[in-house]
Amino acid sequence: EAFTVKISRSIPIDTSGFIPEKGAEVSISDNTGSIDYLSEVYPGLYSSSPAFRARSGRSYQLHIQIAQGKRYESDSVFLRETPPIDSVYYRYEERVTTDGPDKIPGLQIYLSTHDSNNNTWYYRWEFEETWEFRSLYNSLQLWNDGDIIDRTEQVYRCWKRNSSTNILVSNSKNLNKDIISELPVVYISNATDKLGIKYSILVKQYALSERSYTYWKEQENINESLGTLFDPQPYVIKGNIYNPDDENEVVLGYFDASSVQEERIFISKGEYPPFTTINNYAHCSDTIVSYFQIPSLLNEGFMLVGEVASQTSSTRYLLSYPTCLDCTFYGINIEPDFWE
Repeated sequence: EAFTVKISRSIPIDTSGFIPEKGAEVSISDNTGSIDYLSEVYPGLYSSSPAFRARSGRSYQLHIQIAQGKRYESDSVFLRETPPIDSVYYRYEERVTTDGPDKIPGLQIYLSTHDSNNNTWYYRWEFEETWEFRSLYNSLQLWNDGDIIDRTEQVYRCWKRNSSTNILVSNSKNLNKDIISELPVVYISNATDKLGIKYSILVKQYALSERSYTYWKEQENINESLGTLFDPQPYVIKGNIYNPDDENEVVLGYFDASSVQEERIFISKGEYPPFTTINNYAHCSDTIVSYFQIPSLLNEGFMLVGEVASQTSSTRYLLSYPTCLDCTFYGINIEPDFWE
């Protein structure tokens, strides 16, 4: 499996964002003497070459040299084998959320897993959401400098994607068996458009060492406690990355190595009790006009939807706002490879 390394600059605690560290030289070495230089596939995101594969039983160390010349290294970490995910599933629930004081309907995604060898005990998860949505109007024609032509690209059916940002860790250390049961992953309320047609979630599971679990758990505690005057002051959480030339420099972050287990599920509308989802097209309006009226409406910000049936002898055309008929304003119109 490939290694991915994300490198960024720290930001003030009361701000948000991501400042990628671009143009760094990043490499990973193992205890057999092999070394691989990672490529920057996206600003601040580096990936190992396909030929360099993470192998169970080996230990790995991260090496970074940023464009300004500073060097950073990690402790050597042992690659851990991650057990498979038993199941990812959902339940219809009604909850109070940050959207208001009343309970609102939605779906709670859960996960269950275990290690029959009782070797893991500490876990971390990430997830990627993908959902299908559609524009209000299915536009099949375009205005092209006085000509009405057929669209060569559909802009009616699109998909959105979202990756997890919250830290999600758990452990089974105090249990007799290495089991994680009914872990809440994410709650999807009807205040979003995720459940309008079809929704999919891909959950990724990582095995952690006790030390890496402690690091992530402290990060989670800080993230959850910020927000009131009575919260504890944030503090620097020591990871396993350091500057070998300056022991006093504070370096944030953690380098870990484990195999990854994944599980994807799909949820279609109609598989759960019906409820109304958010209407992103409440602002939309339309008008039906003759061919000669189209240019003036285009100047007012409308866009052609297409020809409509008419009871008169002249051809009539439907127009609406671009954001009401072109779904690429909000997502991508290319069906994902994994979509069912």
